Amino acid sequence: MSSSELTAAPAADTTGVDMNHDNDSALGNTDTESTMTLPSYVLNYQCENGRTYHAFHEGKYLLPNDDREQDRLDMVHHIYSKVAGGKLFLAPIQNPQKVLDIGTGTGIWAIEFADVIGTDLSAIQPTWVPPNVKFMVDDAEADWTFKYKFDFIHVRNLGAGISDMGKLLKWCYRHLKPGGWVELQDGEARPSTDDCSLTPNHALWKWVDHLEEASMKAMKKLSIAETQMDLIKDAGFINIQEEVYKTPLGTWPKGKELKAIGQFTKEVLLEGLESYSLALFTRVLKWELAQVHLLLRDV
Repeated sequence: MSSSELTAAPAADTTGVDMNHDNDSALGNTDTESTMTLPSYVLNYQCENGRTYHAFHEGKYLLPNDDREQDRLDMVHHIYSKVAGGKLFLAPIQNPQKVLDIGTGTGIWAIEFADVIGTDLSAIQPTWVPPNVKFMVDDAEADWTFKYKFDFIHVRNLGAGISDMGKLLKWCYRHLKPGGWVELQDGEARPSTDDCSLTPNHALWKWVDHLEEASMKAMKKLSIAETQMDLIKDAGFINIQEEVYKTPLGTWPKGKELKAIGQFTKEVLLEGLESYSLALFTRVLKWELAQVHLLLRDV
């Protein structure tokens, strides 16, 4: 079984920090513009091996952004929500006024939460959204230029997507109000079993080995869940809380709820085989496409 990890940490007093940097957002200096104002180059997605990838800061994110991947991301959201008992967050926040969702993807979490700014490298969010939800095409690893601080920052599922998670958490720390919270949600990259039946000889294990190798070469570490606690501490957060959940893979559980979660997790894994593999294996490991498909067939 795979494990899903959710971590929340409040910020200490961060007032008086000078964050006067140049803007690196495709949307300029304001958070009120919608994706309808985007320049064409942001939407000129790159086509590769039958999938499309983001154009803004091309190559920084190694997973596709097409309809297939958007459906998978929405299933990932559904899994996290079910695992957390239907909750969108676990942090003890009350009536937050300013909320940031980093790597918002399809924007599904932000839309359900409301009162959120969601940022992503791809403009794949819906055009029509509630008036209290704003989306920005932005690079979370570039200098942050927000002119205010947030009550709550939500970060989820960024394995193989961030070069320096420690730096990202320090940006979060600087842009949280005193008493604000950041919440990280991520899962283990390598599934495991209670009876140790998943061994290094298994095709799934070998696939994760290759992913780990490629992600490290690309400086986009895949397995970030187990290191987040130390990085959060290093960033200066206090009162850190951690919740770890076992998530079934497949429909073997007897309980109806766990069986449903297991079915979704299986579908996410199967659909994610290609999503995670194509760019990492062909761009980074220099595999031929046929070699990638041969490995995925065995998984």
